[in-house]
Amino acid sequence: MAEATDDALTGEAAAPVVPPAAGEVGAQLEAAGHAVLGDLSFATGSSTLDEGSYPALADLAAWMAAHPGQAVALVGHTDAEGSLDANIALSRRRAASVLERLVDSHGVDRARLSAEGMGWLAPLASNLSAEGREANRRVEAVLLPE
Repeated sequence: MAEATDDALTGEAAAPVVPPAAGEVGAQLEAAGHAVLGDLSFATGSSTLDEGSYPALADLAAWMAAHPGQAVALVGHTDAEGSLDANIALSRRRAASVLERLVDSHGVDRARLSAEGMGWLAPLASNLSAEGREANRRVEAVLLPE
């Protein structure tokens, strides 16, 4: 389980954050207004999604098909390695990579998606451990006002 943090660099724990289980991205979106797309994985410095299937993206695409008026922002996040400016750019590229996969592989209308980047400003876990840094390299889906 990942932990939310109060401090972006040291990772002092705040409230726990648990990525939704397979098939529950839509329920998490409806309950909280956002959901971590928990099965995506990015290496440090990379914005490339590996080829293959990502159940969280299929779940999000299915939820969006059932809610045709709803737009979603994809918000990328990084670990705290490197400068903030570089990490904001990297996190935006990660979100754009997820957007492209949703459009190309799942048929989601591009006009209903946007890609943003937060860099290391909103960690889920401590950046002092490899596991924490891995948890912080993520993309979240955030509901936009209708």
